[in-house]
Formats: sequence, C-alpha cells, structure tokens
Amino acid sequence: MEQFKKFCLIGGMGFIVDSLFFISLSELTDNIMLARLLSFWLAASATWFGNRIYTYGHQKFTNVIAQWCKHLLTAHFSGCLNLLVFWYAKEVTFIPIAFCLGILAGLFSNYFITSRYVFVSTKTSRVNTD
Repeated sequence: MEQFKKFCLIGGMGFIVDSLFFISLSELTDNIMLARLLSFWLAASATWFGNRIYTYGHQKFTNVIAQWCKHLLTAHFSGCLNLLVFWYAKEVTFIPIAFCLGILAGLFSNYFITSRYVFVSTKTSRVNTD
C-alpha cells in the first residue's frame, strides 16, 4: 500500500507538470494537439523519473532507455483506457463523475502494468534448493 501511495504522489506531480507545460506550450503554438501531446510526453517522462527514484528506488534497474520506453507505452495505454472509460461513462452519468472514473481507470491500469512490466528489478533471486 505504501508503494501505491508513492505512485499516486508522483502521479499528482505528473499532473502538475502536464498542466503547466500544456498551458505554456499552448501559448507558444496554434496547434493545441501538439501542445497537448508534448505536455503529455513531458509529464510521462517526469512520472517515470519520479517513480524510478522515489516509488521504486529500492530496486536495481538496468537499461534506462528501454525502461523509459516501456513506461511511455504503458502511459499511452492507460491514457487510452482513461479516455475510453470517460467516453462511455459520460453517456450515463455527469461529466465530473465520468472524468473521475476515467482517471481512476487510468491510475489503476498504469499502476498495475508499471509495477509488473516497467519497474521490475533486475536483481535475480537465489533459490535455496536444500
């Protein structure tokens, strides 16, 4: 549960990074989708770094670039799930509730996948065969 709390804290930081960069980038370009995509990638990179250092800092990792790419892939998948849940939920409930349901679906998906696919320790465990 402690690891999940840390993951949520880093996710909150990612939300702030995403918001600030989106606002800044949207002022610099007329292409709102480009601003949104860039802010998403920056936020996803920030959460990867934060989780690597803080949430999963007790583990040993190798191949930083591969791990970062896996994290971005996971973030995109969970982001799509977020939007899909929002899209369907908005038809049966209020928009703010649909928004929260989408975020929760993305959060749990992202945590589940990253803890099993992205932030897997390279430390091998020794099995006692005695």
